[in-house]
Amino acid sequence: MPYAFIGVGQCGGGIVDAAFYDKNMFKVAVPIAINSATMDLQTLKHIGREYWVGMSRDRGFIDGTIDGFEHFVSGGYGKNRAKAYEDALKYEDTIRDIIIERARVKGATDDRGVGIPVAFIVFGLGGGTGSGASPVIAKVLREMGIPVIAVVVLPASHEGGLTAKNAVESLNILVEHVDSVVLVDNQKLAYAESAETLYQRYNEYVARSLRDIVIGTALERINPADFEGYAPVIDLKDMIAATSFTLGKKTKPGFACLGRASEKTRDLLHYILPIGGYKEIDVISLLYRAFMKLTVEDVRAEDAEKNLVLLRLPPVYITKSGKINTSMAKQVMEERSRLGETHFGVSLTKRNLATATVLLTYRPNQIARLKVLSQLAGQYTDISLKVLEEYEKDFALEELPEEIEVEE
Repeated sequence: MPYAFIGVGQCGGGIVDAAFYDKNMFKVAVPIAINSATMDLQTLKHIGREYWVGMSRDRGFIDGTIDGFEHFVSGGYGKNRAKAYEDALKYEDTIRDIIIERARVKGATDDRGVGIPVAFIVFGLGGGTGSGASPVIAKVLREMGIPVIAVVVLPASHEGGLTAKNAVESLNILVEHVDSVVLVDNQKLAYAESAETLYQRYNEYVARSLRDIVIGTALERINPADFEGYAPVIDLKDMIAATSFTLGKKTKPGFACLGRASEKTRDLLHYILPIGGYKEIDVISLLYRAFMKLTVEDVRAEDAEKNLVLLRLPPVYITKSGKINTSMAKQVMEERSRLGETHFGVSLTKRNLATATVLLTYRPNQIARLKVLSQLAGQYTDISLKVLEEYEKDFALEELPEEIEVEE
C-alpha cells in the first residue's frame, strides 16, 4: 500500500518533485502535484503528467492528462489565500476522488482509506494556492481516515505582512486536520547573498531528509537480531508519534524541524573497486552536524520535547568488526528530549554513504519564528496564531496533579 506525497503550489510541488529524484520512492509512494499554474507544473523534472492535478478558478480540480489542460489551468492565485481556500472547499468531493484514483495506480482497493497508511502534504505558507487549498486537502484526507503529516515552509520576515498573514491563517486551520507539522523556514536563507538561487538547493535538502525517512523505514528495514546493542526498527507511525502530543483525551500535532548530515563511507578508489576500504564512522559527530542544520531558525536541539532519528548505513557497519555505537547515539537523542521520548532507528543502504536524519519536536510557543510571524500578521490585520496560547493552556492542564480539579 503506497504512501501519498502531495505537493501543493510551486513550493510544495518543487519539494515533492525533488523527493522523487530517487526512483525507489515510486516503489513505496504515489506523488500528486497540485497547482493553479501550468507553467509551475511544467518545471517538474521527475513527476509526469499522470501525477498532475490542476486547480482551475472556474472548473475546480482537473486531471493533468486531459486535453486542454493548459487552457483551463493558468494564472494562479497569486497570494490570494482566501480565494484559493474558498474554491477548494467547493470541490472536496473531487479532491477525494482524485486521491482515490491516484492511489489506485498502486492497486489499492479500499475506497475510504484507499490503502494509504500515511499522507504527506507539502506546501509554502506564504503564497496563495498552497496555503489556501492545503488545509482543505488535509481535511479531506483526515475524513478518509488517513494520518496526515504536513510539511510547511514558513515565509521569511522580509517577505512582508501579507505572506505572514497567509501563513498564520493557513496554520490556524491546518492544525485542526493534521497529525504532525514539520517546519521548513525560509528565514534560514534570508541573510545569504543571492538567496533566490539557494531555494532549489534548500528544497533538495528537505526532500533528501524526507526521502531518507521514507525509504529507510519502508525499503531498508534491518533485522534487529543482527545487532548486539540497541537497534530497533521504526516506521512512519513512529514519525507521527515523535511529532505529536497526547494531552489527556486530546491529540495535537507537534511542530518539528528536520536536520540531516551525511558522510562518505569509502574513498573513490574503493568505491570503484568495491572490496573493503570502509572508514570508521563517528555517528555521534553525524548527529551533532545534523543538529547544526535544522530547518528552523533560532531553535536549540536540547530544548526539543521529543525526537526521532534514523541512521542509514551500509551493512558492514552492523557487523562486529564495523559495529557502530547505537546505544550511545540513542543516549544523545534521549538527552535532547525534555519528555524523555526518542524514536531511534537504523536502516541499511547500498549507497556509499552514512546519514543521520533527525526530527526534533517543539511546542509552538518554543519556536520564536512562529511568534514573529504572528506579530507581523497582526500588523497587517487583526489576526494571531491561536496555537501559541492554546497549546500552553493544554500543557498546563496536563501538568496539574490528578487530585486537583480545575475550575471552569
